[in-house]
Amino acid sequence: MKDEEISFKDLTKAQLNALKDLYIESRVKTMSEVDLRKLVKEVLELQVRGTVGNEEEREVWKEMKEHFDESFKQKIKDVIKAKGSEEISIPTEKEEFQKRLEVLEQRKKEESKTNEDMW
Repeated sequence: MKDEEISFKDLTKAQLNALKDLYIESRVKTMSEVDLRKLVKEVLELQVRGTVGNEEEREVWKEMKEHFDESFKQKIKDVIKAKGSEEISIPTEKEEFQKRLEVLEQRKKEESKTNEDMW
């Protein structure tokens, strides 16, 4: 008779959380400083660049403001100066809306061509 493998479903929420804590502690202890820095950078990039919606953007803005403290306004000015000449991008929602309108217009044209061909 084979030993059945234990699954995460076999543990209670508290047991699973305790196991996760052990895993995190063990991973951190065995990582070098370079690995830790790399991991933190990856996590921060996902957190900061992966914002979705205004609420998450506000949270990241607040974190950046607190981090840069008194130099925050200067950082903003530097970024505007460096990136100001680039094309201003349309917010995602507006861009998606424009794409939908274009698709609808294209469908209308196709339908009208189909109707004209029938007569």
